[in-house]
Amino acid sequence: MGDNRKGGFRGGRGGFGGFRSSGPREMHKATCADCGQETEVPFQPSGDRPVYCRECYQNHRPKRY
Repeated sequence: MGDNRKGGFRGGRGGFGGFRSSGPREMHKATCADCGQETEVPFQPSGDRPVYCRECYQNHRPKRY
């Protein structure tokens, strides 16, 4: 697929199609659902989906073809 988006967990784009330029992103503490390590993520975990640290996320993200 020709997906050229840059960014982290959710594509890195704001709600209006542009990149956020409001300064440093607010990070939220979370516990990895796989290894139990404390990590920080750029979104407020809601509790209804698992949160992974950077290393474990690499094992769970969808494969690109």
